[in-house]
Amino acid sequence: MERNNEKVLKFLPISSFVHNDFWHKYVDIKMDIDRLDENGRPIQGFLQLSQSSLPLLQIDCSSLNSTTLAAHRGNDFVCKGIFLNYNTIESFKQCDKKILLKEHSQRIYKELVNQQCLANSLDILKFLVISFSDLKGYKFYYWFAFPVPANLIYSHQRFSSLPASIADGFKQHFLEWVESSQQNYKGLTEIFFIYKPNVGIGLLQNYIRQTEPSSNFHDENLENIYFCFYDTTPCANDDLSSPLGWHVRQFLFYLTITCPNIAEKTTRWIRVCNASPGEFSFFSASITLPKHISNLADIDDWVGWEINDAGRYAPRFVSLVENMAPKCVAENAINLNLRLMKWRLVPTLDLKAINTTRCLLLGAGTLGCNVARSLMAWGINTITFVDYGRVSFSNPVRQTLYRYEDALNGGKPKASTAADRLKEINPAITASGENILIPMPGHPVDNTTGIGEIKAVLEKMTKLIEEHDVIFLLTDSRESRWLPSMLAAFHGKLAINAALGFDSYVVMRHGYRSSKLQSQGNMQDTSNGFIRIDGGNLGCYFCNDVVAPGNSLKDRTLDQQCTVTRPAVSSIAAGLAVELMVSLVQHAQGFGAPAYYRTPRSDPASIGQEPEGILGILPHSIRGNISTQSTMITATERFKKCVACSSFVIDRYSKEKEAFIIEVLNSAKTLEVTVGLDYSITPDKNDDKQFPTAIRL
Repeated sequence: MERNNEKVLKFLPISSFVHNDFWHKYVDIKMDIDRLDENGRPIQGFLQLSQSSLPLLQIDCSSLNSTTLAAHRGNDFVCKGIFLNYNTIESFKQCDKKILLKEHSQRIYKELVNQQCLANSLDILKFLVISFSDLKGYKFYYWFAFPVPANLIYSHQRFSSLPASIADGFKQHFLEWVESSQQNYKGLTEIFFIYKPNVGIGLLQNYIRQTEPSSNFHDENLENIYFCFYDTTPCANDDLSSPLGWHVRQFLFYLTITCPNIAEKTTRWIRVCNASPGEFSFFSASITLPKHISNLADIDDWVGWEINDAGRYAPRFVSLVENMAPKCVAENAINLNLRLMKWRLVPTLDLKAINTTRCLLLGAGTLGCNVARSLMAWGINTITFVDYGRVSFSNPVRQTLYRYEDALNGGKPKASTAADRLKEINPAITASGENILIPMPGHPVDNTTGIGEIKAVLEKMTKLIEEHDVIFLLTDSRESRWLPSMLAAFHGKLAINAALGFDSYVVMRHGYRSSKLQSQGNMQDTSNGFIRIDGGNLGCYFCNDVVAPGNSLKDRTLDQQCTVTRPAVSSIAAGLAVELMVSLVQHAQGFGAPAYYRTPRSDPASIGQEPEGILGILPHSIRGNISTQSTMITATERFKKCVACSSFVIDRYSKEKEAFIIEVLNSAKTLEVTVGLDYSITPDKNDDKQFPTAIRL
């Protein structure tokens, strides 16, 4: 099409390229920040200025930065866009692309022209990206658009070399400007600018006021004004009229809506191209703009969708699984369910607090295996097993971390085998196993060879408890829980106990005191039918007893020595123990969160609501029975004469350390004497410490 020796301008669409690190970073943003938000987020793209390639816009992980980048990055210009991700593949496919482009284009340019003036000519460059992200499969569908009106026609006379009358002056001003920009800004900062002979190069914001369009170029002689653009399109001497870059079309549209005084008039233009690195070539032309558009709403038809690699107007697709390490894929997939909880169900869930909690599992049997799996499902990264047993043939069917081959040749050590199995399931986890027999009251020490071994074990146990945040008591016998219960109380660690009967279970948290000798608090009436017990004043596993633990395996038949229990009981208890820990991690008071128990007299109809954390109530103990399908939530105070957590025991251990423990191992009676529960001693009527102030049944 020609008009008065003029031809219709043609434009070469911009190609796009998305670096893989963009999608990796966006997955984190989608999971943790955007979630279900489909309003779109601002991003930044990089328009490549290589003289040997076509216009190319790239986005990478830095495109998602919340702070605005500089006007350039190396040889690339930085431009602004919108990234719009759909939550379902159906909504991505079914959205009306024509209406979508119109709505976003009108909004983009309306926001632009409502500013007083441009901050930088790069603000004219706009793009839109729509996408759908398959977060499970690491597959991404996306489509770029560089919006401009479809029906605006720009005509021009053939580009030619810059006339000699202005060539020398322009080159001098331009090169001085480039040198200044490179010194001050390490690169060119403007892609569009204006040149006036005898004046020099000026910025668009010095000539155009977007809120006052009628004043723009009102008194200017268009013969002395050159609109200049830096074109990424290669220019060859034998084809001076090759299509211009698509970004120039956006510049022409910008002038059409902001400068009515140059509408339908012939304007002078200078095209700047990189002939070679560090060298520029300049060409001139005359371009006639269309009629001024004052209302963006009058534009119905917009174009700019990019064609894909097959030459069709359709989205592109990329799968990152092939380029990702399997361990990385597994780690992200494992945490997917947890991060999805924050989308709707528990937006305030602190996954980092859970993830960084270090857990010590004393016992790697049925309870230990089930607890470990639940901890791993919650994203716990550090799990340590302590067990002295070996895998037997009866174990794999009940203890889910072992296999038949683990029982061959006498059986592998349980602790290290369980840790290895966790790492097979989740290679990112930090899991280890310690082959330790926990010293127990009533199990005497051989005075000739055993003292040194016991001291080494005690040192190792103490170090393990100090290095972990939560101690799970999951052993088979009552006496094996005494030492870790006492050490947890002494070192201010949270202990969670799970114990099994044939068809019953008990799960409880021990009182958590950050200070070793923290004083007991008082119970408080909450006035809603519940009594509150502060977290530091809750009882431990041994607070309900009035006798010290002894050797429970002595003179017992096989069925009494083994934990004979219905198979489902362990899974229930293990799950409750882990959920209790996670709920405490999320509570404002952490491990010291209070517990409550209902008082029937003040709430006979049981209508009062127990205070909750973000994941529900935080009971002291949960007692269940699957034969009656019943559960009971209870809470009890710390017993002043407890053989594990009372100040009598803690004080004596603080002074005597290993000597006290060895004495307890040789005779559990030592504990009863220490706390005043030895009824073989004639009580002093004036010393009420000889007897318990209350008996917990």
